[in-house]
Amino acid sequence: MKLFVYEHITSGALAEQNLPTSLVNEGNQMLLATLQDCHETQHCTLITLRDNRLDELSLFQQNTQHDCHQITTIADYDQAWAHCLTQCDAVLIIAPETDSILASLQQHVLDAGKIMLGSHPTAIQLTSDKQHCYQHLSQKGILTIPTQLASGHLASDLSSQNGYILKPIDGAGCVETYFFKTASELQSHLATLTLPELNQQVVQPYCEGTALSLCLLSSHNTIEVLSINQQHLIQSQGQLSLSACTINSKNKTLPSLIQANQIAQQVKAAFPGLFGFIGIDLIHNDNGLYIVDINPRLTTSYIALRTALNLNPMQRLFDIIEHKKTALSPITQRKTIKLTL
Repeated sequence: MKLFVYEHITSGALAEQNLPTSLVNEGNQMLLATLQDCHETQHCTLITLRDNRLDELSLFQQNTQHDCHQITTIADYDQAWAHCLTQCDAVLIIAPETDSILASLQQHVLDAGKIMLGSHPTAIQLTSDKQHCYQHLSQKGILTIPTQLASGHLASDLSSQNGYILKPIDGAGCVETYFFKTASELQSHLATLTLPELNQQVVQPYCEGTALSLCLLSSHNTIEVLSINQQHLIQSQGQLSLSACTINSKNKTLPSLIQANQIAQQVKAAFPGLFGFIGIDLIHNDNGLYIVDINPRLTTSYIALRTALNLNPMQRLFDIIEHKKTALSPITQRKTIKLTL
């Protein structure tokens, strides 16, 4: 199988823009882990795109059966993307949900008639829009955090004793995520924004508890919990960011594997188009497990996943696709690893 592995930030898609350092580092680590795991399955030859400003990929220098297209301009990028899509059998995409980037790329894969190692565009669109995702989860009776458009906040009755979160309606991770201690502080900030800006952001009450994430692998019929991870968030000048992630954390305040599996099954049933590697961000407190975000893609925790589980996660995905396996071998090791970003 010829597999096109695509990571958006490092691909050359931003060839004529300044590269965002933190996102490049994170995206590059995810890409390197994914390529190495795919290579070691011996199931495929690999194709990828690489921004010419970044270091060359040693895997492709050492293994001439793989093909890396160096990208200098947007014209290079457009041509190479179309070429790779034509040449490959299957595509695995790592990209942000923001501005429908991930959904659009997945739609291109579908339109090209290629095997898609990821979620369907309809599931991506529904999970990526934080207000629609909240409404859908609520309709399904799944515990989540109240979410509303910033443009409607002043007329709403949403209140919080612990503060408020303001973030993009389709943001990935903690990008442009802000914390406000009081309603007046939030309102003062919202008053500085235009209506189009307000319509692209959502407000949530700040939910106290332990921040965590689930790394999941979904087939068309089943879903499994690969790891339960504690997220280490920091706040600087009112902005939240993720500084580290502890894979398979032993923190006793985290939910059990049984509880995590229950959440995974609920999400799978609510969003049937989810496929491949999926992430869920949650808050765990005395009242339960609250879903914050659903990430319909491979997430940062993948970087350390192989070491943490002592197995190749990509092999499990290929087993699902190539051999139609619905019951995978049990995961017997869950080692704790702290991943610093």
